[in-house]
Amino acid sequence: MCGILGTISPASDPAILHTGTLSHRGPDARGNTRVTLPWCTVSLGMTRLSIVDRRALTVPFRYHSGITLALNGEVYNWRELRAELSDGTPWETDCDAEVLARAWERWGVHCLSRLNGMWALALCDEARGLVFLARDRAGEKPLYYTWDDRGLHFASEAKALPIVLQETACPEVPVLEFDCLESTPFQGVHRLGPGEYILATHPCDLGNPVPVRWWELPVGATDEGMTWDTAVDELQSLLADAVRLRIPDGLAAAVLLSGGIDSAIVQAIARSPNCYTVTFPDDGVDCMTDAQACSFGTATRPVTFGLSDLHSALPDIAWHLDSPATWTAVAQWFIAQRISQDGIRVWLSGEGADELFAGYSRHRALWYIDQAHADPVLSAYGPVRRVAFGDDTDTLARLLDRSTTGTGHDHARWLVDWYGGIGTLVERMARTEFHTTMQVLLRMAARMAAAFAIENRSPFLDYRIMELSARRPVRHKVDGQYTKAVVREVARRLGVPLQVTDSTTKRGLFLPWSQWCSGTSGARGKWDRSSFASLLAATWRAVFFDSR
Repeated sequence: MCGILGTISPASDPAILHTGTLSHRGPDARGNTRVTLPWCTVSLGMTRLSIVDRRALTVPFRYHSGITLALNGEVYNWRELRAELSDGTPWETDCDAEVLARAWERWGVHCLSRLNGMWALALCDEARGLVFLARDRAGEKPLYYTWDDRGLHFASEAKALPIVLQETACPEVPVLEFDCLESTPFQGVHRLGPGEYILATHPCDLGNPVPVRWWELPVGATDEGMTWDTAVDELQSLLADAVRLRIPDGLAAAVLLSGGIDSAIVQAIARSPNCYTVTFPDDGVDCMTDAQACSFGTATRPVTFGLSDLHSALPDIAWHLDSPATWTAVAQWFIAQRISQDGIRVWLSGEGADELFAGYSRHRALWYIDQAHADPVLSAYGPVRRVAFGDDTDTLARLLDRSTTGTGHDHARWLVDWYGGIGTLVERMARTEFHTTMQVLLRMAARMAAAFAIENRSPFLDYRIMELSARRPVRHKVDGQYTKAVVREVARRLGVPLQVTDSTTKRGLFLPWSQWCSGTSGARGKWDRSSFASLLAATWRAVFFDSR
């Protein structure tokens, strides 16, 4: 986990960088540099958490070829790329950043498609006279940007931008309770999207830049002829390699166990001696039993807290999140705190599996509606189906929309139309969630880890697995009995206990909020987060605006 920030200015005196704001992201090194191009001055800063090449390297990374690079994240296949790029020129370091610089020299923008990893990067190329900003395919690593008369500013966290933050309306917040797309609740602050880059070669590129999408989750790529055994074999093989790539050499890695299938698969492969779970035994929520069953002999370490602990930590949580999210962040905060106390720098978790392989209960409900759509006996009764369920977009929008008065419904429809693509209701919902709700899950995991100088890694978000999921027929994801059917079969083959593989209860990091705050349950029962969302939003405003 590192932090990057910078300014591209048409003037010779760009904004001053304050790397201290990102010091929690990178305690091992901190620095900034300035590069002069014919048309601009680039100030670039970085804080470093050393995982690959743990020597005391100067940051940002500067290479003899005229490339200056600030990198957050890791290119997991850097060793394979290094072998391909070796041409007799001595290597200066033993890390992925230098490999990325050489990959840029040889392939330019197209180098991104060769990278397997998670990253946000800022690269200045003196020979070509350009600045390049890019983000990984899934959006695991953050990058914000804004502009004013001093130039284009960017940073890993909005609070590190050299501007005064002001609140503004964000269209996703009424719908989802949080921001997750380009728009943010900060005036003039934008988020570079997953799989996007910005290329600046002229002063005109510094005002209202237009990001370019270099990768997206495939649409309409389903292979209906894929056999069940092929589906299971290929996923199991890729997961084994994805976990292997994400365990750093010479460093301990923790696994977050929820008691569910996805994290159990990660541990079945990793066999980490460091397993953690959040549990609330005093509130009748026992996650330890299933988590311990999935630990493969490792003594799982329980993490628990109460409502008073939440209230004490919430201002810090809000500050690190940058903008409000969900109660999952609170659970991750206390887990990250415990992992940090144990001296561990990397955790592995199962984020992404539910969106890629249709693992939520709503996917199963939609599967039944899809069956009704496909039933030949009902083929002449389209109007009856529409009366019962509404049109397809409306059905999905109602599931997505959390606005208490329905004011977000129109925007929810837009999100489904824009991101859902084509296909069945299950496919369209999962794809919409990949681009929306999954993004806040990644932000929470990344920010709570970064608060304690830890890096979170998600094997299911290996790009090979993401693209594989797009080719999987729906029948391999949801069937007459289970969600995530193919993932469950991989878990069975890996020896995950039947009490987990055959469970129909979705497990994840959550709070027993309805027990703590009786009378707060809303339209979604014990899973209703509206009162928590209001509390976190009020805390966020107090931290970012009222304290000035």
